[in-house]
Amino acid sequence: MINLSNIYFKNADAFDDGHRLIINQGGQGSSKTFSILQNIVDILRTVPKPLIASVCSYAMPHLKIGVIRDLYKILSDYGYNPGLIHNKSDHFFKIGSSTLEYFGIRDNYAKVHGPRRDLLFINEANNRVTYDDFDQLNQRTHLCTWLDYNPRSEFWVHTDVIPNFDHQFIKSTFKDNPWLPEAELEKIYFKQGKDQFKNWWRVYGEGEIGVLEGQIFENWQYGEFDTTLPYGFGLDFGFHPDPDAMVKCAIDEKRKTIYLDEQFYLTGQSTNELNKSVLNHITDRKDLIVADSADPRMINDLKRTGDSIKTAALNIKGVKKDGSVSEWIKALLDYKLVITDTSHNLGKELSNYVWSDKKAGIPVDAFNHLIDAFRYYFMSQKQRVKDINYWA
Repeated sequence: MINLSNIYFKNADAFDDGHRLIINQGGQGSSKTFSILQNIVDILRTVPKPLIASVCSYAMPHLKIGVIRDLYKILSDYGYNPGLIHNKSDHFFKIGSSTLEYFGIRDNYAKVHGPRRDLLFINEANNRVTYDDFDQLNQRTHLCTWLDYNPRSEFWVHTDVIPNFDHQFIKSTFKDNPWLPEAELEKIYFKQGKDQFKNWWRVYGEGEIGVLEGQIFENWQYGEFDTTLPYGFGLDFGFHPDPDAMVKCAIDEKRKTIYLDEQFYLTGQSTNELNKSVLNHITDRKDLIVADSADPRMINDLKRTGDSIKTAALNIKGVKKDGSVSEWIKALLDYKLVITDTSHNLGKELSNYVWSDKKAGIPVDAFNHLIDAFRYYFMSQKQRVKDINYWA
């Protein structure tokens, strides 16, 4: 069965009406990305002549954990075997006589200034994609360009594209998607009407342009993880409908730099499933994992072995919660944070984590699962040094 949302039909109508630029602004779970991809696949598989479509975002890892997964689902729905038509080494799908290629703009600037195409989709256009990137790609596209984004704040689409380009504008919310999983729907509705989530609701609930004031972490950038440093892991337990989130951490005190690599960000896991997720990402059972001490039973279960819970023992401990959250956040602001390109959810959290009351040092309790995870590991290492110095 092929599930088509209201946003699929709005994009299909815009293309059929001859619009060359289709802008999708929407909230969480609105199906905008999935619907655009469905439209592109539909066009490629039904046109009589071969076409070339390009799907891109700021980096290849971001595409692989989002767009490519969606494409596998869509192609399977249409009766294709994605594994057979997917050329992973050259990054394209062969759909009939047409080609759907994908690339990261940061990974391949030659694609931005080089080959032409018939169809273009820039995914999450406000995520490290520039107006010049759009302009160069759009100029080299013959039939239609799609853009999509969550409107966290005003950016070049609003200031440079909408006023100056003929376009079809489609705004969407989760209410446009009847196929949204119940767990995600619960997460969205949970934040409705709460003052601390007012801006979140405006952006991700209503699909309106947000005002991102009081961003906490501006001291971060993408880069390579320093594998020469000692490392450990931070783990934040999910309480439905929030995710279990784990991040690998290494701290370079001399350079005041913390290296971070997102490991997983998964909802609905049992204790056994969480145990397996952790085991899939650690190198050695002795690797230290620092977790939220608010759930001692979970920590105890993850430490244990035996047929009763069928888990493997982990070197895990609960964080010692001395000091306030704001004090530890302020300590983290003295460091440069370097996160890997595959840390998509972590990048999103760092971009959206804001103060609810900066003067009082109270952050909004949202976009903080991986942030809490690496804060736990950071706290444990600073406390360890403090204890060593005390007893020296």
